[in-house]
Order: sequence, then structure tokens, then C-alpha cells
Amino acid sequence: MTAAEIGFRKRLAAQQISKETLVCVGLDPMPEKLPVCFSTSSNQLLAQKVATWMKDIVFVTAHFGCMFKLQSAHWEAIPGGREAMQEVIQFIKKEFPYMPVFLDCKRGDIGRTQERYRVAHFNLDGVDGMNFSPYMGKDCMEFLVDKSYPGRAIVGLCYTSNPSAREVQNLLIDNRMPLWEVIAIMTFQWAKDLGILENAGLVMAAAYEEPKGSGHIYDRHLIRCREIVGDKLWFLIPGIGNQGGFIEQTVKAAYIGPGSIAINSSSDIIFASTGEDYAQAAVNKAKALRDAIRATMPK
Repeated sequence: MTAAEIGFRKRLAAQQISKETLVCVGLDPMPEKLPVCFSTSSNQLLAQKVATWMKDIVFVTAHFGCMFKLQSAHWEAIPGGREAMQEVIQFIKKEFPYMPVFLDCKRGDIGRTQERYRVAHFNLDGVDGMNFSPYMGKDCMEFLVDKSYPGRAIVGLCYTSNPSAREVQNLLIDNRMPLWEVIAIMTFQWAKDLGILENAGLVMAAAYEEPKGSGHIYDRHLIRCREIVGDKLWFLIPGIGNQGGFIEQTVKAAYIGPGSIAINSSSDIIFASTGEDYAQAAVNKAKALRDAIRATMPK
């Protein structure tokens, strides 16, 4: 069976089992973080230098990751970056054909436009999954679905890791239910209606300290979301690393077996060093995160 014939979540689970890891390696390049050994070379365009840098990161961290996630804006902001991103995606598919590749692009528009995003990201970029903003309703999910390719992952924004999100996502609907819970319920129902439940998911922030400096770790959102969707949706979890999320509480609240969560880390891994040791430094960070997560998982 080819990789394309296996659904996203089954591939994710298989990677997690074989490598004993829940780490999603985020590939979010920033030109100012380019290792010195690239910046002093003048025989390549910036986009090509970034592509080479990220391919090196992919090659050395693949053993410790269960999926790769590329953040589209970080590539689109570089002249020639879209083509460089596609080059990296094809590199992953060639070297690690069963590793899921996810695009963090947060698209959300009317049906006709979502259909164009579907073609752009799944067909042209060649990714296996992408996320969307649900603000414009069911169209945002429905028109990303191609019934010829049921194994793609379509993941809705639900409870994000940026602190200012609480201003919107915690708003109470009818004075009883926060908006993010409504979004979880609706996305779950849309996925059922569209017949894509097996690979659909939600973006759910890691457990975090609330309020800052209090020592109180907040994981209720993860527990509550599992109450809503059970084991039917998988969670893409940002917020670990530079954003201060807590691994143990996250795993205990959200993990229910292989393929149920993927914990993203971008900056901590890919920017671990700007010296000639950038690849080894990335390996060390990816391994350390893999080991830290594994230590919290049920035996």
C-alpha cells in the first residue's frame, strides 16, 4: 500500500508507534535566523539557502518526529519561498514517504475560495493535511474536502496558544458555553456530516500557566474537548517550548493512544543554533523533546 493510500491519522499513529514519539517538527524559517555558514555563501539565492537549511533539519530530525508542519507565511514572505517550500515538501516525500506533511495556513473563506485553497495546497504544494479557520462556517471545511482523497487531514482552529485568543475564544455564548466549545462541537459535527471524521482534527493549545506567574497549570480546555469529541478527532497541539506550555499536563489531558495528538515544536528545534552545528543542535532539541514527552506517557 502506498503512502497516499493510507489515511493521515493512520500514518501519524504508525510513525508514533515505530519511533515512540509525539513530536511534530515545525519548519517555520526566518531569514535572520539562517545559520552563518549559509549567510556567508553568495552562490545561492536566499530561498534556495533556506530550502537547503530546512532539508538538512528534516533529514536529521525525522527519526524523532511523527510529522512535519510547514507554516506557509514563513515561506511566502521570502522571495521565491513558495517554490522553496514545495521543494522541501517533495524532499520529505522522497526521503520519508510515510511521514505526514501538514501545512499550517489557517485558511477560511467562502466555498469557491476554499476550493481554490484546496487545489493550491493539496494538489500544487502536495501536503497531506492543512488547517482552516471556521469563522465563515461549514463552507470553510466542506470545500477543502475532495472525495477522491478521503485520507487528507482537515483540522479546524479551536483553542489556540496565543494569549490574546482568550479575548475571543472564551466569549460565552448565551452566558453558558465559551465560543471555543461551540466551535469544537460544530467542527465535530461537520466532519461527521462530510464523512471525513477519521482524519479530521482540532488545533488545541498545550496546557499553560494561568494566570502567568501563579503556578496554576490550566489543562481544562484539553479535558473538556476530549469530553466533547472523545477519540474521534486528533489534536494538533502548539504552545510547547518558547510559548511556555507544559508537557506532562498536556499529555495526561489529551493523549488517548497513537494518532490522538501531535505536539508541535518549531523555534526550539530549527533555531537551536546558527553555527555550523545547526543540524546537530536541532537533533539534540528534537530528541530531548521526544524523551521528555515519552517520560510522561502511560506505560
